[in-house]
Amino acid sequence: MSWTGIESWVRAKSPALHAALLPPATDADLAAAEETLGRPLPADLAAWWRQFGGIAETYTHWPLIPPHWQPHGLGAALSLRKLMIRAISGIHFATRGEEQDFEAAALREPAGTPCVELWLPAWLPVAGDGAGYELFVDLRAGALQGCVMEWDKYSGADRAPVWPHVTAMLAETVRALSGDHPDHRLVFEHNYFFWE
Repeated sequence: MSWTGIESWVRAKSPALHAALLPPATDADLAAAEETLGRPLPADLAAWWRQFGGIAETYTHWPLIPPHWQPHGLGAALSLRKLMIRAISGIHFATRGEEQDFEAAALREPAGTPCVELWLPAWLPVAGDGAGYELFVDLRAGALQGCVMEWDKYSGADRAPVWPHVTAMLAETVRALSGDHPDHRLVFEHNYFFWE
């Protein structure tokens, strides 16, 4: 799992971020999450959260995943999922019945299918930019189940997946942190870092 390499980098390069890392999820936490979601978590996502518990509330946004994503632990992911479902509901449809019918049809679409009208209950946030944009894992069935997609606060999830799974997202992060990625360069300022 690539998180081990990321955590080693954090420990060596960013003591302030390392001090803000929260304890990882337990098997009981993950089982409760699956019961809440009504679906199993992808194995790589569950494995990541067994190692990474999230980042404590600080006055700093930690864009660990390039170019600007701060990863969420399980607790934050579940809270944000609930918030996003409520925040987007009622905007695009004249009646609750129309919205429910649309949601049911969208949930039958294969994972990775764009949707701009609703935050689907099968979407679980895994990272955010702190300004209303989120990365989420699509838990719907299909060949791309577990893919990582982006929610744009203006246009919804209107694009193809960013990564085919969490493992690919973490592997790309390791490459970028090691300086082996042509599109991302890390810049340090005082106790903070950002990507160019």
